[in-house]
Amino acid sequence: MRTAKIILLVVVAALVGGSLVVMFDPDLVIYSEGPEPKHKDDVETNVSVTAPQFDLSFLDCHGNRVDLSSYRDQKNVMLVFMRGYPGDICVNCSAQTSRLIKNYRDFSRRDTEILVVFPGPTEYLEKYIAISRKKAGDLEVPFKILLDPNYVAVDRLGIRGSLAKPSTYILDKKGQVRFAYVGAYTGDRPSIKAMLDQIDRIRDSGDSE
Repeated sequence: MRTAKIILLVVVAALVGGSLVVMFDPDLVIYSEGPEPKHKDDVETNVSVTAPQFDLSFLDCHGNRVDLSSYRDQKNVMLVFMRGYPGDICVNCSAQTSRLIKNYRDFSRRDTEILVVFPGPTEYLEKYIAISRKKAGDLEVPFKILLDPNYVAVDRLGIRGSLAKPSTYILDKKGQVRFAYVGAYTGDRPSIKAMLDQIDRIRDSGDSE
């Protein structure tokens, strides 16, 4: 009877708290829901970078090489670096990724490709993707998740932190850097609105072709 009461309390707590709990398998206990992180609507470039720093190559989730230069003269590119796996799945990383998933069409309409980078160890990549998808309503990921396992891109851009600092870069079709933002802490990230506003500035400048 005591055991039954304990199990009932766990189930009730999960329902009331909105927690995702998978019993008997600790590896599948992903996270407990908390307040949704808020990211910044009002941001401007806060670091100095140059186009040659973005002569970068990554690996996709299937081990294929992806060169950033392959998008030149075709699309704007928004390159978003997550923190990686600093010991848990970063709530801000999964929230930001889920919002990019849900709003991908708004970027696509603006002729912009999203590339999300998960740097460092890759053992928890699947869990990070699973959490991000769940927060996005189980939508498929419509953009490439890129890997930087040896921190080559992270070091080239000077964004080492606890693995990597959350960072967002927007390059126009000519490969010129039009926006560069490196977060000072894990929640210091541009919102979807802020990123779309930056891309609209490229379009309105008339030199994005």
